[in-house]
Amino acid sequence: MSTNTGATTRDGVADRRRARDARGLQSAKGSPVADDRLPKAPRERRPLLAVLAVLLIVGGAAIAGLVALRQDSRVAVLQLANDVPAGVAVTDEDLVTTQVAAEGTQLIGAGSKDQVVGQFARVSLVAGQLLDTTMLSEATPLPDGSVAVGASLADGRMPASGLQPGDIVQLVQVGDGQGQVLVPDARVSSVRDGSDSSGGTVATFFVDTEVGPKVAAVAADGSLAVTLVKRGAPVGEDG
Repeated sequence: MSTNTGATTRDGVADRRRARDARGLQSAKGSPVADDRLPKAPRERRPLLAVLAVLLIVGGAAIAGLVALRQDSRVAVLQLANDVPAGVAVTDEDLVTTQVAAEGTQLIGAGSKDQVVGQFARVSLVAGQLLDTTMLSEATPLPDGSVAVGASLADGRMPASGLQPGDIVQLVQVGDGQGQVLVPDARVSSVRDGSDSSGGTVATFFVDTEVGPKVAAVAADGSLAVTLVKRGAPVGEDG
């Protein structure tokens, strides 16, 4: 009887021990298991877009600065409002001003207008042309003892290569198959194309005072011809 009781007691103790062990295992299984993985890094931003945005901002600022700099470099210069033949004095009415980027050029600034008025054109100047220092002469280009004579020259009465200011030419009276030299060394002051009605070429010549009337008369009756002696320098230069 006692043997059975002892065995029963031992069995109960063993049962309780197994129950405790079972509860311990179940508790261990139910407990959270530590995760040894590293946390995920946050999603990376798109660096290329950020760089592009910075470049656009910097580029826009650079362009704006360049435009402002170019505008700041523009200066007022003198421009011709009218044609001015070579040897003729420039008047106040012949001049207007305009804005150009003129750094490092020989263009004449608007502030020098008073000094330009009264100077003489060394070459034929046309309306719209910007004035520079090489176009004008302070001294009259018409030599002492000379007069300026104009003539309308028909085709065939001058070299096919044309004339230009500063050329040295012969002025010849033609007629009846003969030619008479009126002036052996006249100087061309200005040259321009004739009007649509007259055609030909209109030129102005510097000649000695005493032959001026004769040249003018020959030019008026259409019997004046010109032969080129020497390509010369613009009026106002020693040639």
